Amino acid sequence: MTTSLILHTLLALLLLALPLGALYLFDRPSIRPFALAFAKGIIQLFVFSLVIWGVYKINSLWIATGWLLVMSIWAGWLVINRCKVPVKSYLFPTCGGMFTGVLLTGLWLLFTVLPIDSITVRWFVPVMAILLGHTATMQIKGVSNFVNMLQQNRSQYDFLLGNGASQWQSLIPFIRTSVLAILSPTIANLSTLALATLPLLFCGILLGGFTPINAFAAMLYMVLGCIASSILALGITIVIIKYLHVLPR
Repeated sequence: MTTSLILHTLLALLLLALPLGALYLFDRPSIRPFALAFAKGIIQLFVFSLVIWGVYKINSLWIATGWLLVMSIWAGWLVINRCKVPVKSYLFPTCGGMFTGVLLTGLWLLFTVLPIDSITVRWFVPVMAILLGHTATMQIKGVSNFVNMLQQNRSQYDFLLGNGASQWQSLIPFIRTSVLAILSPTIANLSTLALATLPLLFCGILLGGFTPINAFAAMLYMVLGCIASSILALGITIVIIKYLHVLPR
């Protein structure tokens, strides 16, 4: 880390004076939670950056795939905690669904969509990271909705089974609500992408040397990939839950 980078980091941290000053004036008890959350986020980002630096230095797609597996397990743990479902029953389905869904979608983008000559760690890691981040957020909504609706309406599921429906046919109403739990906020946010999530990633791509047109194309590909990855991951998760016989009661 150069002296110049340290200096610019310290200058950037001075911007914290604004939110801290506002909290000091209007809500002093919130200063401590804000500072702790900020410090925790910085530490996580720093550790994440060190791991990515190591993956880049080794420059092996197998190591990068291992990194994706570890990140999927960690993300699955966070999803399970947010959904408040039993870890023993749902950790493997959630992690397996996210890892497989993100990997398949990411490989489709890398092999057939993105204009690259060969798949390298430099492309693999950022594509998979973006897909995994969005998919984990959507999995919280999808898995939570599926489990809660099935628990609350177990009699409907048993009624359909008792009247000759197959297990998959009996699960369709609950799968529908969990899919809508993912797609509804996505549909609502699509019209405001240019004002919300897109600018940050778009500017990052520009800083990486892309032209505005190429940056637009890359953003479009990633948005489509994020939506597809979320649905695929949820579908795989539900399939694993069904075949492991861990449907909620």
